[in-house]
Amino acid sequence: MVPTILIMDEINEGNRLFLEKKFQDAIKKYNIVLDKEPDNLIALNNKGYSLSKLKKYSDALACYDKFLQINPNDKTVLINKISLFRKTGEFHKAVDICDELLKNNPDEIIALYHKLRILKKLDRFAESNMICMKLVDIYPENGEVLYEMASNFLKLGNVEQFFNLLQKAVNVLPNLKNKSRQNKEFEKFFTDERFMNIVSY
Repeated sequence: MVPTILIMDEINEGNRLFLEKKFQDAIKKYNIVLDKEPDNLIALNNKGYSLSKLKKYSDALACYDKFLQINPNDKTVLINKISLFRKTGEFHKAVDICDELLKNNPDEIIALYHKLRILKKLDRFAESNMICMKLVDIYPENGEVLYEMASNFLKLGNVEQFFNLLQKAVNVLPNLKNKSRQNKEFEKFFTDERFMNIVSY
């Protein structure tokens, strides 16, 4: 039996390397732990996350799946899987996990954030906006969500709502003015007086 303190030392060293963006070196530390304790959940998750950072998505997924065989309802790892599927463009798989999480906890903020962005990627703008509205009910001053709603309304052809929500979003988060001026979705308004008034400092 390996003393727990030695295992934790390796994990902590791996975490330090991860924070320094030395992902390959971090993985070596997590592998040392997994060689001694193949079911160590911390090492499995952190190795998976490091592999994901290196875009080794199938290897990362194997770590997450092994973790979930041991602890199927772990929210952190399920959310890591959602992020991975978003990166690989497997949006339907990502939505399925969001729905599973939201079934047990309808106000799970991170799952709601992921789902609204995935639905937008799938051109399901009205459904994405339903989630935005739910999030705004919980956090009325959430500039990022107001911005996503504005963008969705533009995609749905409702220019008035787009302008109203964009104004609210930049009032909450002024840095969204720069983002708006560079957002290709809004390109047709780059010479529009009302748009420029909203996004100007």
